[in-house]
Amino acid sequence: MNAISSIAASGMRVAVMGVRVAAQNIAVQPVQPVVPRQVLTVQTIAGGGAGAQVTTTQEARDMVADLLSARTYEVAFAANAVVIRRNNEMLGTLFDAFA
Repeated sequence: MNAISSIAASGMRVAVMGVRVAAQNIAVQPVQPVVPRQVLTVQTIAGGGAGAQVTTTQEARDMVADLLSARTYEVAFAANAVVIRRNNEMLGTLFDAFA
């Protein structure tokens, strides 16, 4: 896998984690006693890509923010999938040109 694909794949993994965290926060919203809210901390990796870590916090719940976060990560996943798809198409075209 080349650098473009690995960077996009790491973005997709982070996006999946982000959707899971948002879904968890939305699912436990009405649960009493209050369950700690999950937070996704994203950091860049040297050489390209991203990594993420799930932590908990006691900050106030905000269902709207979690819904928007889930949608944002959904769009990020789709964008990274397009990058991988286009990269594979360009690689195929390059092989055809040299054949």
